[in-house]
Amino acid sequence: MNLSSGKMTRLKEVLDNLYDIPRLKAHIKNDQIEFPHLYDDPKDIEIAGFIASSLAFGRIDLFKPVIKKVLSFADSTLYEYVINFEPHKDIKHFENLYYRMCKGRDIAALVFILREVIRKHGTIGTLFHSCYNNQTSLRDTLGSFVRHLKEIDTTPIYGNGITPRGLLQLIASPENGGPCKRLNMYLRWMVRCADGIDFGLWKQIPPSALVYPLDTHIIRICKELHMTDRKSVSWAMTEEITDKFRLISPDDPLKYDFALCHLGISGKWKEVLSNGTK
Repeated sequence: MNLSSGKMTRLKEVLDNLYDIPRLKAHIKNDQIEFPHLYDDPKDIEIAGFIASSLAFGRIDLFKPVIKKVLSFADSTLYEYVINFEPHKDIKHFENLYYRMCKGRDIAALVFILREVIRKHGTIGTLFHSCYNNQTSLRDTLGSFVRHLKEIDTTPIYGNGITPRGLLQLIASPENGGPCKRLNMYLRWMVRCADGIDFGLWKQIPPSALVYPLDTHIIRICKELHMTDRKSVSWAMTEEITDKFRLISPDDPLKYDFALCHLGISGKWKEVLSNGTK
């Protein structure tokens, strides 16, 4: 993308107008971020966010009921439910639960993995921060983080050391070049400042290190804005698009992600963004 300084200024003006928090809050109920917003305790927010983001693929009207059901299993706080999760007595609640290729046992395995992470590290954020290093790429950090999750012994769930396809779907890694959309979305929720949309819980990681979670709406808009001409959705596309947004907002490149995603959903994005691309 070779935008003149004038076009860059106009695009930034359009994007800043979109970043209207009172208006954006109305979209929370139509987004998977609704689930961590149901909680006040940071420990619950972190867990709800991880579960919600892990299952957020496909149609929102199909995955949201599954997320809601999983979270409903917690009688007290979500944190207490997860840290005290016992497969031999709790897995029965997951028997009739499934979402696409993910069986109930796979979703239970995700909760069990979170249990092990929290028992060992205290929080998900503590483990992630231990994987984070300013001298390496976020891709390397995410790869290390997911390897830690995959190394957890799920024998209490599956009865042996297998890692089924359904579980792998829930903890996708960028190591093979994939865009890792859902984990990048989760990072946005946890890292970006608490602006009424995102939560700003993981303060050790700068928002400038984040990369875009590429859904179909963001990709369509970014191609229209000539931010990428890549054909395949990949980590390389993620970095390329993020680099363009860093020209506009160096310290907070994902500032406009939520707004652009819901602008794309509305179908009005071409009309709204036209002033920033002429």
